Amino acid sequence: MMELTAELSAAVWWSTILLIKLATAGLLVAPARLTRKVFSNPEDSTFHGGKPEDVKLNDEVVERRRRAHLNDMENILPFIGLLFMFAMSGAGTACCISLVGKIFTAARVTHTVVYLAAVRQPARAIAFFVGLFCNLYLGGKVLLHLF
Repeated sequence: MMELTAELSAAVWWSTILLIKLATAGLLVAPARLTRKVFSNPEDSTFHGGKPEDVKLNDEVVERRRRAHLNDMENILPFIGLLFMFAMSGAGTACCISLVGKIFTAARVTHTVVYLAAVRQPARAIAFFVGLFCNLYLGGKVLLHLF
């Protein structure tokens, strides 16, 4: 087995946690579609006893869950890339990687919870900007370190 540096080990750890979160967030959409009989494709509607014309794209519960999942994809995937660049470039320590990983993960979990619970703003915006700051921090540190 290849020996990882402490920095890469921390990056692998937090990336794995976030990818598990991303994978499970997608599981929130399917039960909502099934229980509410809301399908975005005619073949799904007919498979579950509906008609092809029963396609519905505007159910608030399903759409809120779907948007939360999409938002995770738009934020977690860049974070993972930046985290590995940070770890491999030598721009910071394993401790720093773990701290940024904890902050980002907490921000993403908070974002999902407040999104699904329809908590009034600015709760979701704050969680989003904390995560965005983590991405900007990692990217900025890599660029400053390398140039």
